[in-house]
Amino acid sequence: MVNLPFSGHTNPTLELARQLVKAGHSVGYIHAEEWRHKILATGADFIPYDPVTTKGKWLGSEVQAWNQAYQTLIRVGVDYDVLIYEMLFLQGKQAADQLGIPAFRLFSTFALNEAVLSDFAHSGGWYMTKAFQFPWLCRFIGRRLQKKQMISRGDIVAELCHNQPKYNFVYTPREFQLYSDQFAPELFDFVGASIPQASKQDDFTLPDIKGKLIYVSLGTLLNTSRAGRRFFKLCIETFANQNVTLILSIGQGQNLAQYGSLPDNIHIYKRVPQLEVLQKADLFITHGGMNSVNEAIYFGVPMIVLPIGNDQPTVAKQVQDCGLGRELAIRSIDSAHLQEAVEDVLSNPSYAEQARYYADLSVQAGGNQAIVAKIEALMSEWQA
Repeated sequence: MVNLPFSGHTNPTLELARQLVKAGHSVGYIHAEEWRHKILATGADFIPYDPVTTKGKWLGSEVQAWNQAYQTLIRVGVDYDVLIYEMLFLQGKQAADQLGIPAFRLFSTFALNEAVLSDFAHSGGWYMTKAFQFPWLCRFIGRRLQKKQMISRGDIVAELCHNQPKYNFVYTPREFQLYSDQFAPELFDFVGASIPQASKQDDFTLPDIKGKLIYVSLGTLLNTSRAGRRFFKLCIETFANQNVTLILSIGQGQNLAQYGSLPDNIHIYKRVPQLEVLQKADLFITHGGMNSVNEAIYFGVPMIVLPIGNDQPTVAKQVQDCGLGRELAIRSIDSAHLQEAVEDVLSNPSYAEQARYYADLSVQAGGNQAIVAKIEALMSEWQA
């Protein structure tokens, strides 16, 4: 397995590694050093990226990771029967071809084609996905990688969309996928959310719930931002002493004291066991990270989404278009609009009905167990 040093891309794959190990397979996982502990906890062997060469030291660590992961894979890949790699590891298919082994690609967001990448580029702000808005930049990067024989096409969009492996797994239901009719069923398996084994967080006890339970979590980027802190304070002001229970997860490293004395119906934590809370929640207020949205879908929880960048605006729009919740703008939201949106989602039965419908789809899709079953079936077929 190979991944890049992004938590949203990595977290759903950890349970897959655990399931593969549980099924008796030897799993090596190539990743950045900071992921060593979590990968070892799955039972997989941790393989750190090879050191950066002198030539690459001027690049940022995240940019270096693509080259480091590729070099490491080429060095150790001969010892493995298959390659499982994440969607943005551009060199994955080419490396598998060079090693002469089958490749499986994992999508932690929507499956990608030109239409999806265009949506990301034009709505995602000045984040990584912005690169896809500039064809000259995609060609420039592509030609450099092609010259080094790391990819087969001289354009990273073409490489992502057209030099694809035969087997692709997407961590969402097909019904939630953008442009789903453009992704052939024989190439793309939509497996729903990656739900890890239940684990107990020792420092968390679910509070007594009075009225509806609203869970608020905005992801690492927003938690530490001025907009995130403003929104948490807005939630407290809006729902203080109302007949709802509010759980806010504000992120590690944040100061709980900055929010002052709280009314009895509002509870703030640095982190919470999200899956445990979602199983009880009536509404999830989120930044629209795809993993969080997929988890909410799995547990049938309607959402209010306040996106910032990358794929989040596209995810938020899809949540609203599918009738799973509402999209709001975090930079302009005020108490009246927040109150109205929450009352709408909680009181309108259509949101809960759609959430239950999509939950059934996600559960039936099979998750990581479906991925393991397909890989094993194919390996048995190839070895026959």
